[in-house]
Amino acid sequence: MITGSTVMLAFFLALLTGVLAVVSMLGFGMWAPLFNGFVAGIIVGDINIGLQVGAICGLFALGFYTYGGATIPDYSIGAIFGVFAAKLATNIGVSSDAAVAQATTLATAIALLMTLFDILGRASTTVFQHGGDAALAKRNVASFQRWHMAGTIPWGLSRAVPVFIGMLFINQYQVVAEGIKNLEWLSRGLGVVGSALPAVGFALLLSYMDIGTYWPYMLVGYALFAFMGVPVVGLAIIGAAAAGIYIKGKKELSRGGN
Repeated sequence: MITGSTVMLAFFLALLTGVLAVVSMLGFGMWAPLFNGFVAGIIVGDINIGLQVGAICGLFALGFYTYGGATIPDYSIGAIFGVFAAKLATNIGVSSDAAVAQATTLATAIALLMTLFDILGRASTTVFQHGGDAALAKRNVASFQRWHMAGTIPWGLSRAVPVFIGMLFINQYQVVAEGIKNLEWLSRGLGVVGSALPAVGFALLLSYMDIGTYWPYMLVGYALFAFMGVPVVGLAIIGAAAAGIYIKGKKELSRGGN
């Protein structure tokens, strides 16, 4: 049953997540599963559960990054729903560990479903971008600024709207989770999308790099990862060392030229 307090809570969380989504674009780093889980933990009155769910969702999110603006599962939103679901489960006698385990399953499903809203939010901002371009073509800076600020609205709504709707029905989280679980075709599809998106992100990143100049480094990195099993951390260390050697060599060449 949806009560007045549920609506107020849903509205508050929707407003909070919408604002945080916009503020995160300014580089403040406030859009993270652990942070959102912590905030949700404060709201439900159980910071421990908030940190547990947030930390687990943060670990799940480590394999994803928005290279080139690629769409990825939003575990920050998933963490919010996970915390509330875990708290509701503990309220009916479920142990804390079992509640967190169930909640992270729901959080993962929500995070994957949020990719659809992310795509919608990114697509809708193009309208404002074109409006800003037209304003600049007319040398109307004030109009351009208004279009630019208005472009943050659909981005915030892409997070606020699903949070508001989801929180209205948070008491039925078990039904939602079970329904998603039973939709085997949807689970497989979301799994494929979740696995493919990081590859798309890396492809976009590579499109920005000067592969024609630095292709030997790319081949070395690929060989180390694919045939020698070097982990990502090891590749990062090797890449940093190679970059240092390259920069040092460039400096020595410039000194020799002088």
